[in-house]
Amino acid sequence: MPVATRLGTCPLCGPDYPRVPHAQGPDFEYRTTGDQEFHLLRCANCGIVILDPRPVDDAIAGLYPPEYEPYRFDQLNPIVKAGRDFVQREKSRRIAGYVAEGGTIVDVGCGGGILLQLLRAHTGHRFRLIGWDYPGPHLDALAARGIETIASAIDSAAAPQHVDLFVLNQVIEHVPYPDRLIDKLASALLPGGHIVIETPNTRALDARWFRSRHWGGYHIPRHLILFDDVNLRRVLEKAGLQVVESANLPSPAFWIQSLHHWLVESSVAFLAPLSVIRNAPLVALFAAFDMIRARMGGTTNNQRLIAKRPS
Repeated sequence: MPVATRLGTCPLCGPDYPRVPHAQGPDFEYRTTGDQEFHLLRCANCGIVILDPRPVDDAIAGLYPPEYEPYRFDQLNPIVKAGRDFVQREKSRRIAGYVAEGGTIVDVGCGGGILLQLLRAHTGHRFRLIGWDYPGPHLDALAARGIETIASAIDSAAAPQHVDLFVLNQVIEHVPYPDRLIDKLASALLPGGHIVIETPNTRALDARWFRSRHWGGYHIPRHLILFDDVNLRRVLEKAGLQVVESANLPSPAFWIQSLHHWLVESSVAFLAPLSVIRNAPLVALFAAFDMIRARMGGTTNNQRLIAKRPS
């Protein structure tokens, strides 16, 4: 059903940012808001893309139904799941390399906690691991596996203190005030601690091809703020952090969702059910395309920035 909305704000330029029409569309994936259309506007100053107006704060949790894909990664096609686990293992190794033994790692917006589970499997009890997400069965299941959890809205005052590393894996774009969240996390870091962010990149090829409506990176209405690599770096630096690493990463899911959304509104809508993350050949095709593009120096639809709090 349609949700109440409020005006959005730019993390760098504030609520009075110069608005430029960018895209619009409904919730293509879960129809949590029926046929309600949402608008994405671009800040003419900094280029950040904002869902404006956006769902009110009290409505945000209801946009994540029990069938929300990140809550059900254990139900993926075995081939797709193996590929995802491989990617997550690589992330876990990189993350572990930034934290000394006994340090605290917090996965912000952890979903079902697959990254934390892999960290525990590969590093044992070397680190204190915490999963932070909205309350729900997915978080209960993670706690039952022996991993500490924080059941709270991501933009609340629930952030733990004296943390060595925060992970925001496809999370910052879901937060209405990402600048406030980054400020809060930066102050909760120990000196020399790190924040690892993965988020869509609005400069990607598919973001341009499907720009007006169907880009999977929009994830309407759950993605509230979208960045490119330049303005995301500015948000981190504004919080007093130093970017120490950046990378272009593949995300076949965004390609698949873009194709799905386009097909749904095309004359061949009957093909849309084929464009899903459980379609292993399609996942492999788009993953290979993005990997080749990244190796050639191209901008992909998924970016990673790692920032450090100065010692």
